[in-house]
Amino acid sequence: MSETTDASAIFAPLWRHRWLILLVGALVAVGSYVHYKRQPSVYQATTQIYLANGSEEQSLLTDAQGRKALNERAVSDQAAIVNSNVVSKAVRNLLRGEHAHAALKGKARAKATAGSDLVVITAEAVNAKAAAKLANAYASVYIKRQHATYVKEIGAAIAATRGALRRVEAQASAQKTAARGRSSAAISGSAALQAATLASRINQLESALRVTRVAQISPAGPKKAHLLSPTPKRNAIFGFLLGLLMASTAAYALGRLDRRLRSLAAIEEAFGTKALAALPKVKRPIVHEDGQPRVCPGLLEPLRRAHTALRLGGVARDRAQAPRVLLVLSADAADGRSTFLAALALARRDAGERVTLVEADFRRPVQGKLLDVTAPWGLAQVLEGQITADEAMRLVVSPSAQPLTQQPATGESGGGGVSTLVQTRSGTGAASVLVCGGPSANPPALLASAATGELLGALAQEYDSVLIDVPSPLEVSDAMALLHLVDGIVIVARVGHTRRASAERLMELLERSPSAPVLGVVANGVATGELSRMGFSPQHGAKGRLRALLRR
Repeated sequence: MSETTDASAIFAPLWRHRWLILLVGALVAVGSYVHYKRQPSVYQATTQIYLANGSEEQSLLTDAQGRKALNERAVSDQAAIVNSNVVSKAVRNLLRGEHAHAALKGKARAKATAGSDLVVITAEAVNAKAAAKLANAYASVYIKRQHATYVKEIGAAIAATRGALRRVEAQASAQKTAARGRSSAAISGSAALQAATLASRINQLESALRVTRVAQISPAGPKKAHLLSPTPKRNAIFGFLLGLLMASTAAYALGRLDRRLRSLAAIEEAFGTKALAALPKVKRPIVHEDGQPRVCPGLLEPLRRAHTALRLGGVARDRAQAPRVLLVLSADAADGRSTFLAALALARRDAGERVTLVEADFRRPVQGKLLDVTAPWGLAQVLEGQITADEAMRLVVSPSAQPLTQQPATGESGGGGVSTLVQTRSGTGAASVLVCGGPSANPPALLASAATGELLGALAQEYDSVLIDVPSPLEVSDAMALLHLVDGIVIVARVGHTRRASAERLMELLERSPSAPVLGVVANGVATGELSRMGFSPQHGAKGRLRALLRR
């Protein structure tokens, strides 16, 4: 198959499996919802700590260079302190003393805010109250720890300043004693200035003790906390989209790897011939009414189209007359070959022809069941010379047909009479079937005998058309002996089942073997939309006729 970038070819696997893709998406969504619905709730609360509180008082402890370094490193350093085990352990002890068990099971994390003097503490717990309590506990413990450190630093600065003041006073007193009797105005003035400066600094440091070094802003509260997880509805939506994506990817990949013929156009391309008819999908191709087999109403028009096309010689326009002996093949088993043959025989009977169906499939015989006939003898006994074709032939009785004569069987079976001639109403033909007659020890050798050619020649003289049901030549070699004995070959393929490799191999086999011309292909199981796109009318049955009438 030639590769194509056409949108229909690209999205065909997705459209073909659209319901499965939607089902996968729905299942993933439901699974996600149920899974996350059962998960414990997680609430998140935040609070902030301002590090630049009392900056003027803090400047007493350091110089300008120190303040510059503090501004560059302080935020990240203080966030690391909040996350340290020292603070965490103190928080746990605090919460344990308050019996805040829900908060104890939570977790918190501090993060520095770039470009500001703020540290953000984020806490998570099973409920909003516990999350808020945990965040505030971290802020409280950190602030107390920092305040204790700050007070200790201020106390040390006050003690150092008072020591310096005492030394200045002692030095001034010693200088005054040494300069007794001399002018000491300059000495006393300098000492007094130093003492006044140190005393002023002591007062400032004592005032700074009343200032908190860091402060908590935006305290966390239960009303400010929000549900972090689970969010089953949002997760279900995400799961649905993820399921659609995964299923679509799998469907596309499998579609590109799948070598089955998925459309009527692909069937025509693979077999290299046009479609004689396109059979829609039906549940029961052959129905039984009043104990007699009939074609399903949905297949009537497609079968009539196939019958007309074959009467005109199929796609071989140079034929002098319509082919009488047709061999129907399929590339793979279960393509609907036998069912199509049985339905075509009934359609030709209803069109006024005398048609016979020869079942040469000794491996999986089904014609007797499809056409509701039983016979102890069949094709195998006829070819072996045990019984004549007239004795083995069975008539598929139509409700509109009336038996004219009956000829009793004379074979070893001792069976009852068989209707070989029928009196029909106007325009009604007759359909007969020659079943396989049981398994054969060597079907290829039996079909390759001279008796086979004689039988088909005699049937072609007696009946308007002879239809032969035989297994695929790719499975067994039974059909090879019949390829040159027929007037034409019809291939049956099923959409979504027949493999491209099998179709190409079958056509190569027919080209290399002496065989009758291929009259065309019959596509089986075609979707309604495909019928419309390829120019075949999808209307059938009473409902189809009603819809067609309403659109006029």
